[in-house]
Amino acid sequence: MYKKILCTMLAAMCAVSLVSCGNSGSNSSTNDSSSASSDGASTAESADTSIDFDGDAYNVHFMYLVAAEGADQDQIVDKANELTMENLNMTVDMMPMTFGAYSTTIATMLAANEPLDMFPAYSSNFPTYIDSGYMVNLNDYEAYLTGVKEQMGDAYYAGVVGDFLCGFTEMKEWGFPSGIICRKDVLDELGINADDIKIDPDDYSSYQQLDDLFAKVKEAKPGMIPFGNGSLASASYSWYDGLGNDFGVLANYAQDKTITNWFESDQYYQLCNIHKRWFDAGYTSADIVTNQESGETLMKAGNLFSFSCYYKPNTTVEKLAQTGYETVVIPITKEGIKSNASISSLSYCLANAAEDKTKAAQFMNFAYTNGDFNDLLNWGLEGTDWVEDENGQATYPDGIDATSVQTHNDFGWGLPNQFVGHAWAGNPVDIWDQYREYNDSMVKSIAYGFSFDSTAVTDQVTQCSSVLSEYQKQLAFGGVSDLEASIKEFNDKLYAAGLQDIMDAKQEQLDAWFAENKN
Repeated sequence: MYKKILCTMLAAMCAVSLVSCGNSGSNSSTNDSSSASSDGASTAESADTSIDFDGDAYNVHFMYLVAAEGADQDQIVDKANELTMENLNMTVDMMPMTFGAYSTTIATMLAANEPLDMFPAYSSNFPTYIDSGYMVNLNDYEAYLTGVKEQMGDAYYAGVVGDFLCGFTEMKEWGFPSGIICRKDVLDELGINADDIKIDPDDYSSYQQLDDLFAKVKEAKPGMIPFGNGSLASASYSWYDGLGNDFGVLANYAQDKTITNWFESDQYYQLCNIHKRWFDAGYTSADIVTNQESGETLMKAGNLFSFSCYYKPNTTVEKLAQTGYETVVIPITKEGIKSNASISSLSYCLANAAEDKTKAAQFMNFAYTNGDFNDLLNWGLEGTDWVEDENGQATYPDGIDATSVQTHNDFGWGLPNQFVGHAWAGNPVDIWDQYREYNDSMVKSIAYGFSFDSTAVTDQVTQCSSVLSEYQKQLAFGGVSDLEASIKEFNDKLYAAGLQDIMDAKQEQLDAWFAENKN
């Protein structure tokens, strides 16, 4: 199915309906799409959304995600300030964060009301951040965010909780089908064509083909781990719509209207059981339950054949850069499920600590529409870290490669909008159009447009999350002696932690939403 989708996308010439898209990397003016009055109450009809070039420059604090901070960060900051002064009459305090640094920093910064304007946030934290007063309701600044809205289309409101618009997701894939990422050189050596392996996610016997594949790898290469990291049972976005968390879901690929506990389903048991087979047969490492290394890192080390992850149009190009090996994807799920939760799982928000929220919104609009700015965050300095090739894509300058470049994040999915910048050389020249086609091809959750407000069950969600973290890996990777007994124990603890309260709250809100929005 993946190859069918990909071939369709390669053949299609998608109309570019979003402003400043594609590979041009051109600057997109924000002068006519800026923001609201300082009290956040303006509307599109009444607000003066022009950029104030006559007043003092506003200093915006921008936290964003990177793979690593570049060696030429000072020059990147200078270039960023050049762009923001030219387009916004603003200076920018650049705050690049790896995921590790972000996870240990953001909560403290928000609680201390430290200077911050635009920052990334997990949607699972939205209710807490709203209740704590950490975030700005972007509905109050819609007049200043017209560029964002044009870029995102109907996904603009995916980050809504109740009547509070929390943030906007990155321009990337908005659904997450799962696949097994395999080293092509090993498949070729074994004479195996990945196209011959057809997994039907609803026929659990079809997964035996993967058992057979791993057995051949183990026999031919005793020192290589056939499968490592990434679990079928943890790939939640592939199987259901969790409406913001995994505690009560819309199953049947998000087409059921009734909230159920997926951890009690036959599907969950079967997927865990497949991993138990692999664990017991030695197809995974003995420490897979506790090993924190990603599949990409393990493969790059040279002794891993495959791992599972969500895939997208340019997965093989991305994995080559991340692992150093050519790979192929064996799809193991159906098309991705497009839901509010899948779209907004990680979003950029405005902090209530922003000194001037109107100007913070203007900066956000700029960050989602300016190609030069997104290229700077992703690829570094043009002419130093990258140049444009004859196909209009980014590539290394002469004499520079991955080992000598000062900044090269290749982290576009974690930035506001990679689509307005350059794709990296090696991708199809129409890769951003392929992404849009890919997103449009996904199955929409029956509750697409609905966002669960978990404020009333915050304690139960916290307690259930603790239970999930205790059991998830050992069950999902098959590292238990008695699977049925362990799943029952897991579910008993979930219910004791308040799972039913969460499910009831979801069902009540969802029924009300269906009554209002579905005829």
